[in-house]
Amino acid sequence: MKLFNESLTMRYATIERNIKSKSNSFYDSFLDLLEATIKYVLDENQIEYDPTRTCGHLIRNEKSIVTFFKERLKVDDNTFSKLSDYIKKCNDHKHKKEKQLGIESVINYLKIYYSLINYYCQYKDYNPYDYDPEYYVSIFGESERLNNQYKSELSKLHNDLQESYNANKLSEENVKKYESLLSMKEIELLNLDEQNKELQEQISILKDIKLSSMEVKLNKALEMLVNLNAEIQENRFATAAVYRSITGGNIKEAIEKLKEHNNVRE
Repeated sequence: MKLFNESLTMRYATIERNIKSKSNSFYDSFLDLLEATIKYVLDENQIEYDPTRTCGHLIRNEKSIVTFFKERLKVDDNTFSKLSDYIKKCNDHKHKKEKQLGIESVINYLKIYYSLINYYCQYKDYNPYDYDPEYYVSIFGESERLNNQYKSELSKLHNDLQESYNANKLSEENVKKYESLLSMKEIELLNLDEQNKELQEQISILKDIKLSSMEVKLNKALEMLVNLNAEIQENRFATAAVYRSITGGNIKEAIEKLKEHNNVRE
């Protein structure tokens, strides 16, 4: 959306979020983007209009605006009529508060939007925007898929740490972090985007706690290995002394060497 200003870019980002979460708010965000785009184009080309009027009114009832789009931008009849049709349908969806969003609607609505802005690109001699419906298919419901993925990962981390938590094997700092996390019931009260953000943050925190716990266990294991190695060395020396005595060696000499070895260790 480099052609347009930051306001339009942010509106487009809202549309993408609604597509990813399969939210019916797509219709509101599409209408918001379409109206802002139409008024942006009119402003850029010094076309007078009443800013309090909706885009539906402007492209249906204002002859100068209709003439601008059809004769100067050369928007084809199908695209122009679909604009009016989709504006009406967006308003219908808004009032009926339908909960379902289909990928077909996403594809069709954005196809018309891309068609409109590419007529403007042609008029301004800018490079056109490629419309890739497969991209929108790929992100449709992405937030829901990620939500399930994050919940599964979080559940596994909780299971991995539950035993250490119950056995008081976590550090005091990690216990505080663990107990401060929102419950799944609290998380599910948030909208899908907020849920995913919270789940990601919790996953990061639990991974840090798990890593910290593993480091403590590793340090204890290393300490045990060092102590065990010393004992092994001592046992080897004693075993060698016994062996020498059994095989005809000097038992007194062997015992003296064993004492010397123990004194050095002490």
